[in-house]
Amino acid sequence: MRELYPDLWQTTPEHPLTAFPHSTCNAYLLLRETGNLLFYCTGREAIGESNEQADFDRIADLGGVDRIVLGHWHEATPSLKEIKDRFGAKIVAHARDAAPIERQSGVAPETTFWDRHMLAGDVEAIPTPGHTVGSACYLYRSPHGKTYLFTGDTIWPARGSWTSATFEDDKEQSAHRASLDVLATLRPDVVLSAISPDNTWAEISPDEWAAATNAAKARLA
Repeated sequence: MRELYPDLWQTTPEHPLTAFPHSTCNAYLLLRETGNLLFYCTGREAIGESNEQADFDRIADLGGVDRIVLGHWHEATPSLKEIKDRFGAKIVAHARDAAPIERQSGVAPETTFWDRHMLAGDVEAIPTPGHTVGSACYLYRSPHGKTYLFTGDTIWPARGSWTSATFEDDKEQSAHRASLDVLATLRPDVVLSAISPDNTWAEISPDEWAAATNAAKARLA
């Protein structure tokens, strides 16, 4: 694992997509006095090799996991249950993705939500349907000075630009476009996606973020 900031760690990169061997997946551990949050999930054993035990041990050293916060049901890997059982963690996800999460992983989210709201007191949960009907992003204002935006697969950096992909939307991709418009109103300092052909996270300025969301919308055309 890699420390990005005093309260944020990135899991070991994984390359699980055989059709896209250069794609990288990561999860992120956010350290909080009130309980650590793991965004996304490690271990894509179902579709690629993974050896995440070293990461699990490091997570334990860092205080474990209070909640696993999923961006959408594609993150419900076979290791979701293992992480939940090892650390006694609760799973959080949008209500519209709860059923496929349980079907895919064998465990159901204990906490679901429908609307934009504050999660665990200091994380803003933002529904962003489009990639899946229950996709969500999460905004956290770190006490160390930066604002983190966890975007899952709603938007990610790709070869010098930003992109997106829709799996569960109408043919005009109207929900996904509206979600990107919502994200464009935010002011993150750091954007952390679950997947990328390059690096899954990037520091970003307001102008760069505006350009990023516009580029992702253009990719949906």
